[in-house]
Amino acid sequence: MSHSQCFEKHGLRRIVVTSVGTGQLKVKEKHPVVLEVESEIERTLASHGYELVHITYGGRGRARTLTVYIDKQGGVSASDCHGMAAQISVLLDIMDPIPESYNLIVSSPGVERPLVNEGDFSRFAGRSAAITFTNSEGRQTREGSLLGVDGSHVLLETEQEVLRICTEAIDKAHLLYDGDLDVDR
Repeated sequence: MSHSQCFEKHGLRRIVVTSVGTGQLKVKEKHPVVLEVESEIERTLASHGYELVHITYGGRGRARTLTVYIDKQGGVSASDCHGMAAQISVLLDIMDPIPESYNLIVSSPGVERPLVNEGDFSRFAGRSAAITFTNSEGRQTREGSLLGVDGSHVLLETEQEVLRICTEAIDKAHLLYDGDLDVDR
């Protein structure tokens, strides 16, 4: 069995530090615009029955884009994204967090949905996933079947072994499309 070391990355420009107990994975760098809008967008989505998966912001000039990834039980349709884009647009008009023009995109997380908090690893137990993490052997990506969470470790069954990956060592993770579109999870 392979064990990962837990540690935090330092030297990021703007970081949000959360403990493992809150369900977040590790120190994450977030753009100040994302930090400003995230909680209000999450609250708006929840009031309409949606889950906020994550938000990205970037680009320059006319290519500046705020992308909001949403999900719900049973999956997200184009109509869902359109409706929530209208709601989020009104919210952002009121908040006015971005002084210049930008594009708003509301999207499903896709079939290779990112796994962004501890709850995702339990919720999608049994599904195929890829996890990128850093341990004493360096940065590596492993693929396998999610077995869930045990304390502060994610369990991933590969063809060779069951890995115990410390949640704080995970850089990124996502589901792997395996032909099964079971969206009821």
